[in-house]
Amino acid sequence: MVSGNFNNLYAVVVWFHPTEKEYQTLSLYKDDVAHVVIVDNSETDNSALIIPSDERITYIPLLQNAGIATALNRGCQYALEHGAQWVLTMDQDSRWDQHTLPQYLTEAQQYGQFDRVAIFSPFHDCDGTPEKHRTGGRFEERELVMCSGNLLRLKAWQEAGGFREDFFIDMVDDEICCHVRQLGWKVIRTNCILLTHHLGNGIHYIGPTKHPYTPHPAWRYYYIARNIHRMLHLYPALQKYYRREIRKYIKRLCLYDWDDKINKLHEFKRGWYDA
Repeated sequence: MVSGNFNNLYAVVVWFHPTEKEYQTLSLYKDDVAHVVIVDNSETDNSALIIPSDERITYIPLLQNAGIATALNRGCQYALEHGAQWVLTMDQDSRWDQHTLPQYLTEAQQYGQFDRVAIFSPFHDCDGTPEKHRTGGRFEERELVMCSGNLLRLKAWQEAGGFREDFFIDMVDDEICCHVRQLGWKVIRTNCILLTHHLGNGIHYIGPTKHPYTPHPAWRYYYIARNIHRMLHLYPALQKYYRREIRKYIKRLCLYDWDDKINKLHEFKRGWYDA
């Protein structure tokens, strides 16, 4: 286990209808953290997947889908109460290579302004072509990063008031990044550290450039539209980015997503007006 700045590092893992595969994935990094906190958003108790004698795992069933933000906050609060200063936030559909996490912890500690960082992020490989998308040098300051695989400083999490639970799912990671940056913290991506992340319902490739696109069920488009609208008002400095995101989602829904298209467009519109 890497000590130093990450002594007593807790992992917070959010489950939703997990299988044995999700439990086995923990073995890839469980020995590199002090403790693993699983917060389960499933409607049923899945503790049977966990070996009872494994004392380094705490399982918290919410017995409902309370949203990613609520689950992360429960895990972070548990870690804080047990002496952690940092947490590793993990989605169940992200996967480390067996030896990547120790390298990640060592790499993050080399950053020159470590004490000003709220979030370290790995480079997320979502489509199997990381070199095509990777930019910047060894460390890159970012406005927004995905939440999975992040090293989150709990002091910054507290200052921001935690993850916004009213967002429920989409833009939760965007909002915490914007909030901690607004408070004077940095968000840093460690470009040499790779995390494999499987998005939603898989990757579809669209258009002549074969751009990766992840289709979502109709209910997700409600939260996407509603929370983009909220981000526009909360963080006006990113208006250009989020207006581009709106156009991107509408274009993809209209041109490429033929499954339940009308209902998805309806949910997108409903979310926008509800905001």
